[in-house]
Amino acid sequence: MAPAEADAGLCGARTRQQGLCRHLAMANGRCRFHGGLSTGARTHDGLARARAAVTTHGQRTASAREFRALLRELQKQARRACEAI
Repeated sequence: MAPAEADAGLCGARTRQQGLCRHLAMANGRCRFHGGLSTGARTHDGLARARAAVTTHGQRTASAREFRALLRELQKQARRACEAI
């Protein structure tokens, strides 16, 4: 089998190790990892859904900060208790 025939249907994108990606290609010629970035919503309906979506993660809310502070304090207390033993 010729090398061109062996690589037919494979992605072939350059990897970080300067080799070639060996995943199966999609219709665009690249695998699902190298197929390119999303271009985002294009239609008015799609844009409206994207704007209405709840995309916050809640890590920086006041309650999350208080919870992490409480955890840090409990860890300090646990360390002190272990050192006292």
